[in-house]
Amino acid sequence: MDDYLIKYKIATVAELFKPFEFDGYEFAPYDQKECCNCDAWVASKIIKANTYSDAISKFIKGLIPQIEKCSVVSECAFRIVANSFFVYKQTNNPEKIIFIYFVQDVGHTGLQFDEEQISELPKMATIPNQQAFMYIMEASNATTFYTRLTMLLSAVEALAGEITIGKRVETNKQEMKKILGNSLFDKLYHYGTGLRNKLLHGNFGAHHLFDGLTDEIYNKIVEYLRTTFDIQIREGVVHPQRNFYDNYQYARMFMKFNKELILDLKEVIETIDEKLKSRVKEKEIFTYCHENPPNY
Repeated sequence: MDDYLIKYKIATVAELFKPFEFDGYEFAPYDQKECCNCDAWVASKIIKANTYSDAISKFIKGLIPQIEKCSVVSECAFRIVANSFFVYKQTNNPEKIIFIYFVQDVGHTGLQFDEEQISELPKMATIPNQQAFMYIMEASNATTFYTRLTMLLSAVEALAGEITIGKRVETNKQEMKKILGNSLFDKLYHYGTGLRNKLLHGNFGAHHLFDGLTDEIYNKIVEYLRTTFDIQIREGVVHPQRNFYDNYQYARMFMKFNKELILDLKEVIETIDEKLKSRVKEKEIFTYCHENPPNY
């Protein structure tokens, strides 16, 4: 195994003035000179792994629970995804190669609202539970995965409506199956293993189990509106439910330090930002590796 130094930017509104160490991770302000105006931290740790990708996986898996704790005690938002970071292999790396994951906020891109959309509005009065629209809209406003997922699940249940069985009033599971299909319904609601139940009952398990769920559920809702109420929402839209916030593009790259080794995350990211804006191929700090280095 090799030693990999990882420095990971964490967007947050919690202002960190004094660096600290917790559970093997070192936390510091992203901007050491402007701590009070800094909207991010840097989490650092040396990870022993066979490859840089394994090191990233171990790093993130261990980091997430610590950031959740920081969010609770600080009463502030933290964003773990869509952040820049680097991985520097400290052993068996004579060429001083570094892997950089660069994330850039690109702002939102809207979708046109014209006669096609206006003509669909009157049809929406035929939907029994009009409150479903609020949940679908809130899913569009959500800036995190689980928030959007929860709102989409609420939208499904609102669309399905309620039925009375004896003295009990409960969600119409047959209509939910019509919306989601039997397979997805079982994945979400099966007794003991359903992901919806685990999520909302405080026992969601591993994050990878939820991969792709928000898009899958949203597409099911759109199809249900189309086939049941003839509400023709446009198909083939890239990244539907667009919002004002957190719209990013990213670049992955291996770079080779030319001379001095610089491992300050802010300086590395600002250099990459300048490089991409100016389209300059080489800088004084490092040079782009056109091929991925073997055994990194």
